[in-house]
Amino acid sequence: MNALISSLQRKLRKKPSASARALVVDRSGATYRTSDSEYPGSDLVAPEAMNGTMPLLLNPYSSPADPLAESAAQTAKASSPLAKPAPLAEKQGGEKRFAFIDALRGLAALGVAAYHIYRYGPLPGPASTIVPKFLGVVMRHGWMGVQVFFVISGFVIAYVLRNAKIDRGYLRTFTIQRALRLGPPYWCTMLFVVALYTLTNALFIIEPSLLSEYPSWHQMAAHVFYLQNVLGYDNISVGFWTLCVEMQFYLLFALMLGFSQWLAARAPLAKLNSGTKWIPSIALLIVFAPLALASMFSFSLNSENTNWVFHFFAYFFLGAMIWWTMEGRLPKMLFWAFVAAALYRQHRHWTLDMNVALIAAVTIYVVGRLGHLGDWLNFRWLQYLGSISYSLYLIHYPISWIVGSIGFELTREAAVPAVIWLVLGLAASIGVAQVVHVTIELPAIRLARRYKEAHSGVRTIAAIEPVVATAAGR
Repeated sequence: MNALISSLQRKLRKKPSASARALVVDRSGATYRTSDSEYPGSDLVAPEAMNGTMPLLLNPYSSPADPLAESAAQTAKASSPLAKPAPLAEKQGGEKRFAFIDALRGLAALGVAAYHIYRYGPLPGPASTIVPKFLGVVMRHGWMGVQVFFVISGFVIAYVLRNAKIDRGYLRTFTIQRALRLGPPYWCTMLFVVALYTLTNALFIIEPSLLSEYPSWHQMAAHVFYLQNVLGYDNISVGFWTLCVEMQFYLLFALMLGFSQWLAARAPLAKLNSGTKWIPSIALLIVFAPLALASMFSFSLNSENTNWVFHFFAYFFLGAMIWWTMEGRLPKMLFWAFVAAALYRQHRHWTLDMNVALIAAVTIYVVGRLGHLGDWLNFRWLQYLGSISYSLYLIHYPISWIVGSIGFELTREAAVPAVIWLVLGLAASIGVAQVVHVTIELPAIRLARRYKEAHSGVRTIAAIEPVVATAAGR
């Protein structure tokens, strides 16, 4: 018996492979594998939740020379705020998803679509005479969904890169994978808008026109690389400007995360077990906090720099902080400290978009701490909107434009028909978004996944059976 116990102890002390970066630890000290799902739209999958407790991810900044088993035990037993992640609920059906995030994404996309449909074209004028004032106010403020998108994007990218060790190869793979994931629906929508404008401009005289003029080849090329706003070109379709900001954020966030990892690995105390617990957190703050505060108190107050991610970086950072505090990478007091700084900024310079970002961030954070990111707002219609949100965001304007133009030609300025045409425009946008999602977006998701699997190094450890068989409750 003693020999058997000694043999088991030696096996448990064996150093795992250097690719062991996705190991998770629950509060019992048992270890399990967590998924490394990408963010392909609505299928954002949450990490394993054991016994209703969201696991604490092992430190991806740790030196490869550190014994992983010893680090796991120390992390599990730590009493600091870093060792107290929020619980996460499990969605029925076995797979754990952030259903609440998907629902918010769907509502944000629906709000932006309603805003554009109710703002542009000749129909909103007559329709507004009979639309209830409250509903009109809601639709005129649907643009606030963009701020919600930015907060969600910060949360999602922090989650996606939660186990990543950023180097040149990973950065290249990440950039191409993002382009493969987001590009095809965006590029196809761009071509569809140009084709629709060319056809309608040749056959009919429609005012207002879909485009002010035929786009140049330089303008088209700038759109392909998400550079149209930076280079001073008009957007081919409304809403495209946010994709430029999003792509800037993806690249900037990955670079900054890699730099924080570089700093953490070279910190004077990085090789001391007593210091490694806090060094990554300090490195994150050193790298991210200055730009976030500058964005909050300076860049976001200047309307002339909205073509750059710096203007919106505070919103993205709010989302990233939600995930970092939930997984235990940062203490929760830092999230509330940043919220307090944002409230002070609002006291000095009040803006509606910052209010929206704050409300969205605090809501997601509180729901996460309550353990209901996986089941609240888990209604089928909301989850459906979340699944097609990207396609809906892209395609709603040209579809609603053609429906509204036809409607105005048929019924002119009659109020009731105007409302009906606007509703039909939104319904048609959702229907076409479904087609785009199935025929273009889902294949793009699969292509991005295949590329990542083919070009990424193995960064997750194979599942390890728990030391205590009953720890996982299964």
